[in-house]
Amino acid sequence: MSALTALKESVLAALAAELGDRAKTLETYQGDWRAGLRREGRRLPAVLLMFRESRAEQVGPSSYDLTQEFTVLVVLRKLRGGASGPGEEQEAWELLAGIRRALWHQDLGLNLLPLALVKEEPLLQTREFAVYGARYRTGEVQDF
Repeated sequence: MSALTALKESVLAALAAELGDRAKTLETYQGDWRAGLRREGRRLPAVLLMFRESRAEQVGPSSYDLTQEFTVLVVLRKLRGGASGPGEEQEAWELLAGIRRALWHQDLGLNLLPLALVKEEPLLQTREFAVYGARYRTGEVQDF
């Protein structure tokens, strides 16, 4: 199993353990999530794991620091169609708090630096959907 696959599986397992049935959909996602909101029939609220990028920096003759970044999206359907109500916004921030408890400063039993929370923010507010994102970073040393 690759290191990236192990990280994906570990993140999903940690989120499932913390969020339980509060997330009706919990899965990895790659692609344009904005285009897929209406097209893909997910049960909401959905928590989607998107790996963003990996970067490597040489720190020795055969040693590299490898940095992995991923975003966890929280997708909610707006109940009233319009501005977010207090209940919808509270649900989003409660899910983000659960994600924080599951991931922030955790190594998930892998040979990684503990996950660091980089940023949480609202990403999209439409009449139909609200999407929030939480970006995390981790790293490891790769010796060859």
